[in-house]
Amino acid sequence: MSATSSTEALLREQLSAMQDAMKELTKENAKLRFELKATLFRMYHGMRSERQKIDPKQLHLFMDGLITEAVTASVVEQEKATRKKKARRTNGRTKLPADLPRERTVLDLPEDEKKCPHCDERMTQIGEDVTETLDYVPAIFVIKETVRPKYACQCKGCRGTIKSAALPPMPVEKGRPGPGLLAHVVTSKWADHLPLYRQSKIYSRHGVNLHRSTLCDWTDVVADLLRPIVMAMWKRLKSGSYLQVDETKIRVLDVKPGKAHQGFLWAYGVPRGEVVFDFSLTRAGKNASRMLEGFRGHGQVDGYAGYDAVCARPEITRVGCMAHVRRKFVEARTEKPDEATFAIAAIQMLYRIEDTIRTASPDERRCVRQERSKLIFETLGDQLRLYEAQGALPESAFAKAVAYAKGQWQHLVHYLEVGELEIDNNWIENAIRPVALGRKNFLFCATPNGGVKAATLFSLVTSCQRLDINPWKYLRDVIDRVSTHPNDRVDELTPLGWKNARNSLDA
Repeated sequence: MSATSSTEALLREQLSAMQDAMKELTKENAKLRFELKATLFRMYHGMRSERQKIDPKQLHLFMDGLITEAVTASVVEQEKATRKKKARRTNGRTKLPADLPRERTVLDLPEDEKKCPHCDERMTQIGEDVTETLDYVPAIFVIKETVRPKYACQCKGCRGTIKSAALPPMPVEKGRPGPGLLAHVVTSKWADHLPLYRQSKIYSRHGVNLHRSTLCDWTDVVADLLRPIVMAMWKRLKSGSYLQVDETKIRVLDVKPGKAHQGFLWAYGVPRGEVVFDFSLTRAGKNASRMLEGFRGHGQVDGYAGYDAVCARPEITRVGCMAHVRRKFVEARTEKPDEATFAIAAIQMLYRIEDTIRTASPDERRCVRQERSKLIFETLGDQLRLYEAQGALPESAFAKAVAYAKGQWQHLVHYLEVGELEIDNNWIENAIRPVALGRKNFLFCATPNGGVKAATLFSLVTSCQRLDINPWKYLRDVIDRVSTHPNDRVDELTPLGWKNARNSLDA
């Protein structure tokens, strides 16, 4: 064979290989484009909730008898029993609050119409028809004058002696805002996410000009004033045996000139209880390590690697989050519909069991989980190991979902063994949602010190909301009393302590 022929044969082989590679790339490109379109369609037009509604009876289509029909039937029966216990919603209008002030307007008949048209005798009132209308009166500013009479001695030798009563402690030294106004400013920003410049415009409509910088100074003073209360909250939370932790972004200025820096708010709390926020300029795990120094118990977190170091301590048991596992399989459902649906359906069964024991005692929760949830949990784990053995593209969404679940499996199992634990850390995720909503309105913190103050006020306002406390009423009372309250009884001023004190007075 000549050199020319061998060269032509080599080129043909290379061309054929390139054509085969192009065909494979074209197929892969078409597959990825289809998955991308399906994902975008689901994002814009699909269900927003990750809790996919799958009939538990359909689970057998995916599990092929791995879970007995009796277990599935027991979950369904438990769910039906729980639904029967829930109070049915009444139709019609809801009653207006009885404690609201009422203005009574009487529309009476003229005197000449109070006579009977048949016998001309005066008619007697036998009752009245009352029509209730809910109206709104705009908020008003009130100027409270604190008058302190001054006294002077009239003796010729004592005319320089003047006395008056001491002025009570003011929330803002030499300032004019009262505790009610300060509570309103803080609640409006940190609970209702109303930026200070918008509040300034609202106040100007009432004839009161308060510059944004003035409102900012006031919130700084309130944050410093209430900081010891947040520290007392954190001391109590850290002394417990269970904490949920999560973090979220918040931008900060004045770190680098002309550039916004990405800061973070870390949330620490317990389900249905108080939550404490901490600010840091980075997402490094050392921030969580610093806060959790001395904590002993179960720490429930997501799969972020920043928690690896702190959860590696022997005194802390890491607990995983099933909601994050479910989220990965929801994202992979368009890629591997049958396999992903199996995982979603199994996780749904676990959540349905949790719904039936939401208000049960820890011992009852542990017993039900061992009796009903454990088999489903173990079956799901076996199936995930089978998926892992079958293999998939390392970069595919389904492979990532399986890898994430397998990596968290040793942490997820703890909720079956301890009744106090939750199946996920959604309680703490819900606590940081107001931060995400707030940063869309006020955008950023001006300084890192502002981030610390934001963490303080978020801690108090969010804790009030989680404990069903009116944030304004709480702040109004605490701001008025904190300056004179004994330091050794600061626990009484925390949202939980404040609520317990009110409940004991009402009892």
